[in-house]
Amino acid sequence: MKLSKSTIVVFLFILTTFTATRAAELTDPYEILAQHYEAMGGLEKLKAEKTTYIEGEILLEGTGLQGTFTQWNAHPIRTRQEVDLTIIKQISGDNGQLSWNVDANGKLQIKKDEKTVKARRVKELLARYEHINPASPYFKVSYRGIDTVDARACYVVKITNTVNEDVQLDYYNTMNFDLEKTIEIQPDLEMHSVYSDYRDVQGVKHPFVIKQEVLPIGQKITLRIRSYEVNADVDDALFEPPSQDVKDYRFTHGESAQNIPFQFIENHIYLPINIRGKEKLWVLDSGAGKSVVDLGYATELGLTVEGEIKAMGAGHTVSVSLTTLPPFTIQDLQFSEQKIITLEITPLFRKVLGLDVVGILGYDFLSRFITKIDYAHERISFYEPDKFVYDGNGNVVDAPLVDNMFVVPMTVDEKYSGKWLIDLGADGLSFHYPFAEENSLLDRSGIDVIEFGAGGAFTSRMTKFRIAALADFVTENPIISIPRQKGEGAFAKIEQIGNIGNDLLRHFVLYLDYKNQRVILEQGEDFGKQFPRDKSGLQILHGESGNIEVFSVPRNTPAEKAGFKQGDIIQAMNGVDVNYFDGIVAIRKLLKEKAGTKYTFTVLRNGKTKEITLTLHDLFKE
Repeated sequence: MKLSKSTIVVFLFILTTFTATRAAELTDPYEILAQHYEAMGGLEKLKAEKTTYIEGEILLEGTGLQGTFTQWNAHPIRTRQEVDLTIIKQISGDNGQLSWNVDANGKLQIKKDEKTVKARRVKELLARYEHINPASPYFKVSYRGIDTVDARACYVVKITNTVNEDVQLDYYNTMNFDLEKTIEIQPDLEMHSVYSDYRDVQGVKHPFVIKQEVLPIGQKITLRIRSYEVNADVDDALFEPPSQDVKDYRFTHGESAQNIPFQFIENHIYLPINIRGKEKLWVLDSGAGKSVVDLGYATELGLTVEGEIKAMGAGHTVSVSLTTLPPFTIQDLQFSEQKIITLEITPLFRKVLGLDVVGILGYDFLSRFITKIDYAHERISFYEPDKFVYDGNGNVVDAPLVDNMFVVPMTVDEKYSGKWLIDLGADGLSFHYPFAEENSLLDRSGIDVIEFGAGGAFTSRMTKFRIAALADFVTENPIISIPRQKGEGAFAKIEQIGNIGNDLLRHFVLYLDYKNQRVILEQGEDFGKQFPRDKSGLQILHGESGNIEVFSVPRNTPAEKAGFKQGDIIQAMNGVDVNYFDGIVAIRKLLKEKAGTKYTFTVLRNGKTKEITLTLHDLFKE
């Protein structure tokens, strides 16, 4: 039997097409598949299902969110899914030539990245039952023994293919050959689906209850089908993407908002956003799949917060809620209300930077425009995509979107080549753990530091490399971080080898073109410049009481040699009370001065005052 399941695009959970069956003790996987299809009603009837129309209910367990889904399918892979969770709605589809989706704010995205193209090809081959052909050049089907699903014995059949790296494990009941469970294993995701409540629909058995769990984030979903119609009339236009894209913003002067000043603080871009007459700082982050408003600020604005959903953070998974952000402005750019997520982020920014940052502008903001970022002059411009014509001499790089992020090729040290994610929310360059592990980079020498992201703190090793080649540009002496543990977040991705952050991007004038899925790189005024780096190894934060505390003293650094300890409270530098400095950022700036510079710190340790002399030294000197 073939079941097309609903695509929950809101949370990037793709519920694809599968099969079901009946048996005795068998070891031939093709015989198991044959028995299954016979038990479901026979291949002839299954292949006669040219279109289906499905309605049902969806529950995201533990989130407080539930609603309805509707799906239309036409053989082999044309589909349209609509999910309505009241606070958030999503539409996605495939017209047989390409996949597309419309996000909760109405933004259309055409999915043309390599991962999607290959997944579509596998889906089409499965829909044509290519996997039941023992001589298939595309599929390898193998018997993996007997396992249980809810105490029911099942034959386990493994399906691999030559198109991509996805693996499918199907669990067939040994008594009646029903498909009890499917595990889809993708490089960065697993989907576990359990089927029940099989019913006859025009001579074919279909499950009417599907319980799913998405790993590693652990989100559980229940689908209950109310109506299942076979060979209903389906309008072909349903499968096409919308002919017009959303327009939820306007420029107050012309077709752009140009040269808006931003603050570039410790390799992050901060923009002043005006909501209801009050201006607050937001950080720009192309790595954020959705924009974020701080939970406390949302409460201050009187916004309604609903649900609790699991999502991927930088190092770990994180729980977020949903809300509707009021209209906001950035100088000559006015934006309509937006469905975004809420998360406590302001306390983290206060702790790390001493700044009141209340939000993150992510994909659902940036995707509306052509965005130009001039790092050297700290200016940002937004252009109308349909009216923008690039006439510069920069390097235009094809950069298909994967999970709403641009992917570009880059090579490090003429050896480590692959696809990298453009991440404006990242401080610097980072290898993903799987790539580092596969290429024996985990034991490379460097400085171990603690980093922070939406998912919490994680440890990385900062390591110096020789060159990084992006497009036709080569930069020297890049420092690249390598996660010390695999974790569950963004840095555990397998299909891309790393993230490109602002430490490298600041060498350029960068254009982000979401409409055409490309980035443009121009040599910036600061191209090739060796920017000051920390020469102490001292990691400091604002403590609970507002004091400036040492939270980490990496090994083999000047800070360790000077005698700093975790928990030291810094009271003064060179006899000047730290309260007279312009915040923690100013102190970090002093720690980037030339090698040989000396500071005398007064610290409080275990209730006693102590003086420590620190001499700066290049952490990555050859």
